[in-house]
Amino acid sequence: MAAQRGRRPGKAETRQPPTRGPGGPQRTDLLELFFDLAFVAGLAMTSQKMATELTWISFAQGLLALSTLWAVWVTTTLITDTYSPRKQPIPILILAAMFGLMLMAAALPGAFGDHGLFFGGTWAVIIVGRGLVLIRSLRGRQEQERTVRALVWGVCSGSIWVVGGLVPDPGWRLAVWLAALAVDYTGYGLRFPIPGRPPLPVYQVASEHLAERYQQIYILAVGELILISVLALGHQPFTGDRLATFVVAFLTAVVLWWSYARGAGATLRAAIDASPHRTRLVQTNPYAHWLMIVGVVATAAGVERIMDQPGARTGAAMTALILGGAGLFLCGRAVLEHEAYERWPLSHVIGVVATIALASFTAYLPGLAVSVAAGLVLLGVAVGEFLRMRRRPVPAPVSS
Repeated sequence: MAAQRGRRPGKAETRQPPTRGPGGPQRTDLLELFFDLAFVAGLAMTSQKMATELTWISFAQGLLALSTLWAVWVTTTLITDTYSPRKQPIPILILAAMFGLMLMAAALPGAFGDHGLFFGGTWAVIIVGRGLVLIRSLRGRQEQERTVRALVWGVCSGSIWVVGGLVPDPGWRLAVWLAALAVDYTGYGLRFPIPGRPPLPVYQVASEHLAERYQQIYILAVGELILISVLALGHQPFTGDRLATFVVAFLTAVVLWWSYARGAGATLRAAIDASPHRTRLVQTNPYAHWLMIVGVVATAAGVERIMDQPGARTGAAMTALILGGAGLFLCGRAVLEHEAYERWPLSHVIGVVATIALASFTAYLPGLAVSVAAGLVLLGVAVGEFLRMRRRPVPAPVSS
């Protein structure tokens, strides 16, 4: 028995933490790509909600829902960037978050109706549940403090999410959930501050892995635009205006891909490694990509709506959906460019101004015409970027 007691500490000492090793693999694991499929389902449900319920309130609800789904993805990606997906209990946490994300996506159409508790309560369970699991897994290690603080913030926001799901009035539910979402984003942005405790150290990230994850999720978001275009056309008669809408949607998807893949998105890893503001770049990445993905989702919703009624006048809400989608993408793309190269791309700024100017007089045009106008703005920005890169290649990320 004495010998057995002597061996127990040895076993505890050899217990390997799930933290990524400095010499271990830094590429995306296939399990993470599997998890991304649930987020794509959430994107499709959000764009469908925006296209079906063409009201300002519906847009606000859709944006909140998408921001919440994005929070699930971002926080899960931060976990897999810190902890290896091949070490327990991380695979279980990823699959649990994936199931929760799928349930939230399924509840999204009724999130402000009968399914509010499913949507908000599921996110609360994800936050609190994975915090408890990670705390147990990291017991006795320095990394545990960040998880404990995250759990404290998660309990606060999770409680608000549950309360919001129980509020019967959709308007008040939206207000309560906005407060809960603000707690989530504030906690992440400020690194979970606790009164009386020193600030946590900055996020230590695996730049190759983190850059690859954002590149992958953006391309999958553009893939959602392609999927919506195919499904929308496939359920309608093949008329000339619908085929024209389909062509415009395809060309728009190509421009959205090219703008990212030939710009700051392609050099994201180098930008993270070289930036003197590495922490700021890591923390602004989610917001820049959020703007771009919201733009893509709004564009997909516009395509779905136009495909249903291609000749109908757009009106203010529909115009905001189509041109606003292009404008939000350009805003996010400009923010990413600024964070990577510390410069604001003039072509993108002009493009944002153009979408605002067009919105003032295109509300009476058919949806297809407005979609063409938005596509031309995006194409003009892409051509401007192409000409600029021919004269002056993309600069190396700013280094310290």
